[in-house]
Amino acid sequence: MRAALAGTTGNAVLMGVAEVGTPIGWVLLPGLLGVSARPRVAALVSAWAGVLVVASVLVPVIPGHRSDPQALLASTLSLTAVPLLAWARRRTRTASVTRAAGPTDVAVFTVPAGPGSAALAVCGSPGEIGAAVPLRGGGLLALVGTVTGAALDTPAGRRAIEQTFRRHARPAASPQRLAGVLDQAVRDLAPAGHLRATIVRVDRSGAVEAARCGSPDLITVAAERAALAGVPAGPALGSTRPAGSPARAGSAARAGSTARGGSTARAGSTARAGSTARAGSTARAGSTARAGSASPGGGATPSPVTGRRVAVVAAAFADAHGERWVRVLDQVAADDDPAGAARRLTRGPRGGRRTGPALVVDPGPSSRA
Repeated sequence: MRAALAGTTGNAVLMGVAEVGTPIGWVLLPGLLGVSARPRVAALVSAWAGVLVVASVLVPVIPGHRSDPQALLASTLSLTAVPLLAWARRRTRTASVTRAAGPTDVAVFTVPAGPGSAALAVCGSPGEIGAAVPLRGGGLLALVGTVTGAALDTPAGRRAIEQTFRRHARPAASPQRLAGVLDQAVRDLAPAGHLRATIVRVDRSGAVEAARCGSPDLITVAAERAALAGVPAGPALGSTRPAGSPARAGSAARAGSTARGGSTARAGSTARAGSTARAGSTARAGSTARAGSASPGGGATPSPVTGRRVAVVAAAFADAHGERWVRVLDQVAADDDPAGAARRLTRGPRGGRRTGPALVVDPGPSSRA
């Protein structure tokens, strides 16, 4: 916002010194800055540009529009339209995210994902973190996770993490870069807490890439059967590796083994707040836990994921179902649309309370196995 206001001020000073009276000189740069920003920022930029236009009329040392009333009217109308254009642009972007019909205890949002579509189910369970951001050109960035820690597991803490993700979810952002941003955000919010999350990116062609940070493995569906994707796991975001502890990349996750990333990777064990990060897969499933990292978020290694359907569950899902969570994987293939599959994945064990979030992606023909 400060950069937009500074650019608007510099443009007005330049136009005034040059005695430019044509509207395009006064409103082109503020208009571009405003339309590309959020509606509130666009309104502020337009208002400040209007103040500078009025100053060009009232202050003798800034000639500007003073000699052309028609130019003043054109500039006023143009600046008024900037917030409206910014609002319309944001509305067009958010209109691609729609809420699917369903029970009142779970909200399922559908969004384009490359040639296909995706569905994110959230149900307000403790520690729930879920966000899906459509990208220009048809791509998607999504965050599915669970926070641990008294300062993080609050409405304000969860909202801050999700807003940080949305703010940095841009077409050029990679899952690894977003993991680093979220890692720092968690450390700033609550040094004693951590976030076990999966970050998923779907490009416009339908190719899926994911990074695991202390979260369960992804689920892929091929030939009507579901299986673990085998995506390498990194440490939970915000967790701290003890000083002098070497990073061990590619070590197999064994039940009872200690991850050197400041968290214990126990497949199927109960997560202990502040100390235990679930690797998200059993040793029998053959998934790999990469523990430890020399830099924040650096342990998250993005990996391609293929299949006609890809599903992501949070650590809370594996915590709720225990070692039996792998047995419910086949339900991912039970529904024809991703919204139904995502809703099904939030069901609690033995009819208990729903656990979210859950993300299901049907990336389209380009990613079918």
